[in-house]
Amino acid sequence: MKTRAQLILSIARTIALIGYIGAVIHAVRIVVPFVIGFFTDRFPVSTGTNLDHLRDNHNLFPYISLIIFAISIAIIQIEIWQMLRKILAEIDLSSPFTTDVAVMIEKMSSIILSSWIVSYIADFSLNQFAKVVDGIHGNPFKTDFQYLFFAGIIYVVAQIFKRGVELQEESDLTV
Repeated sequence: MKTRAQLILSIARTIALIGYIGAVIHAVRIVVPFVIGFFTDRFPVSTGTNLDHLRDNHNLFPYISLIIFAISIAIIQIEIWQMLRKILAEIDLSSPFTTDVAVMIEKMSSIILSSWIVSYIADFSLNQFAKVVDGIHGNPFKTDFQYLFFAGIIYVVAQIFKRGVELQEESDLTV
């Protein structure tokens, strides 16, 4: 019979898998219509970014630039979910603090930080394009400081995990 912690870990692994699949679908949802839109005008394609009207109005440079940002962010999100899956797969409840897990958690904070940086640059670019191109409404990148805050929290967790590794190794040496 599974303990409560094992059950929660199994549920977290399943949620991480669902999140990963969702992130892949989201990326494909942007990439496929973007590529198809350049080969055919027979049927309307939507990338779901509220930027498709730029292609229709022949504002290709802003459209391509902003869609590349959207694709980059989607790929980084896939990497975040993949890293979470690796971390959850690596965690062993009998000895949860390992150097590998601590390093992966720290790497995950770096990936989240890169997501914030790319989102921030994309948001800045969107605002610059909005000054010279009519019809740019909304903000598909939604850059706030939540990614930066989240990256900081994950980094702190990584440092706590590293300290847990040290304490666990000391405990193993004294036993």
